[in-house]
Amino acid sequence: MGVGVKKNYNGLSGLVLLCISAIISAQYVQTPADQAEAKRLSQQADIIKGKEYTQSEAHMSVPSVQKLMSGMADLARNKKIIDETLAKERELQKTHYVFYTAVPYMRLFQDVTRKLYKKKVGNVGALKDKSFQFIRYTYDDPIYKEYKNVTDFLVKEISQNGIIDDNDIRLKTILVATNLSLFANIRVTGESTWDYFNHPQAWVQASSDRLGAALKSFGYPTSFTQKLMELAPMIKHDQGELFQIFIPKIMVDDVGYLSWRQGIPFDPELIKRIFGRNLVMANGVSPIYHDEIDQRIYTIKRLWKTKDRETVGIVNTMLDHAKRGDYRLSPVLQQYQQNPAEVFGINYQQGRLLVTDSMLLNPTSGIKIYRYSNVSQKKVAGYKKKLKHIMLEMQAAKARFTPKAQ
Repeated sequence: MGVGVKKNYNGLSGLVLLCISAIISAQYVQTPADQAEAKRLSQQADIIKGKEYTQSEAHMSVPSVQKLMSGMADLARNKKIIDETLAKERELQKTHYVFYTAVPYMRLFQDVTRKLYKKKVGNVGALKDKSFQFIRYTYDDPIYKEYKNVTDFLVKEISQNGIIDDNDIRLKTILVATNLSLFANIRVTGESTWDYFNHPQAWVQASSDRLGAALKSFGYPTSFTQKLMELAPMIKHDQGELFQIFIPKIMVDDVGYLSWRQGIPFDPELIKRIFGRNLVMANGVSPIYHDEIDQRIYTIKRLWKTKDRETVGIVNTMLDHAKRGDYRLSPVLQQYQQNPAEVFGINYQQGRLLVTDSMLLNPTSGIKIYRYSNVSQKKVAGYKKKLKHIMLEMQAAKARFTPKAQ
C-alpha cells in the first residue's frame, strides 16, 4: 500500500532511539479537529447500518475499528480527499470493488507514461475521462505478460518458492500491495495505506534509471531523462499520492487475491501453523510482527527446497487452497459490504493485485484508477506547463530519428 520496509534500530544508543521515537510520535499527533473528523466518519458509517455498505463504510462501522480511529491523526487536513474517495466508492459500489495504495514521489513517472501511452496507443478507455493512472511505467514489458491471472501466479510462485514474499524485487514489480478500505490496517506499522500516504519514508526516491527505461520502451530518446527528472521538485510535497483502484466485480478474482503481510495469502489456519499462534488475539490486536515474518518466510523457502516434511505439508495445503479458490477476493468483499462485523480480522486483511498488460495496465479493461493529492493547483499548473514543453521536444526528437517508411 505503498508498503515500506521497517527499519531495524537494534544497537543504537538509547539517546538515538529516544530521538527516533520523538520524531515518529510527532508525526502522529492527533488534533481536536482530527478527533471531530473521526467521530463524524464513525457516525456516518453507523447511519448506513441495515443497508449495503461501501468497503470503507463497512470497515468504519466495526466497533473495534472505530475505537482505533478515535486516535487517528491526519484526518482534518485531508477532509476533502476523504470525502471525494468515499463519494467515488458510493458511485461505483454496484459494479466495482475498491483497493487503496499510496505511491510517493512517482507523479512525474505516471504523467509521462500516460502521455506516452496516448501517443502510442491513443486516448482510449478510461484515459478519455481521466479515470486511469499507470502504476507501472514500461510499455509492452515481458514481465507483465508472464501470468494469465492471479491463480496462475499463486500456483506457480508457491510451487517454486514455497510461499509468496513481495519483498522480493521481482514480485514487488508485478504485485501491488493494497488495503481493502481507506483506513484499513490502522496501527499496523508499514501496512496502512493511510499512514503511508501521509508519512512516506524519506529514503524512498524515484530512480532516473526507471524513467529512462520507460522512455526507451515507448521508443523515445533516453537523453530526455534528466530534463524530465528536474521537474520532480516542482511538485514535491510532504505527503505521497493516494490511489483508489476500482476493479470490475466480474474480473476481480483474476486480478487479485486476499492477502496478509508481505503478500502471504490471508489464511488464518495456515498462518497459525507457520507462526504457532493466532493471527488476531482476543483483544483484536495482531501479535505477529515484521522481523518474525521475514525470518519465517526465509525459513519456509529454505526448507521447501530441502523437502522438509512439515514444510512440504504446509506448502501443499497452501497450494490446494489456491487451486480451489480459497483466496478469491469476491466472496470476502461481498461479506465485507453486507456484514462487516462477521469478517474475521477485517482490519488486517489486504489485497495483492497482479500487474498485467491485459488488466491493470489496460485503460480499456474496465479498471479505473484515481489519484488524489494535496499538491497545490498553482504548483501543478507550473509543472504541467513545463512538462508539456518537454514532451513536445521529445516528440520532435523522436520524429527526427525515426526511419521513414520506404
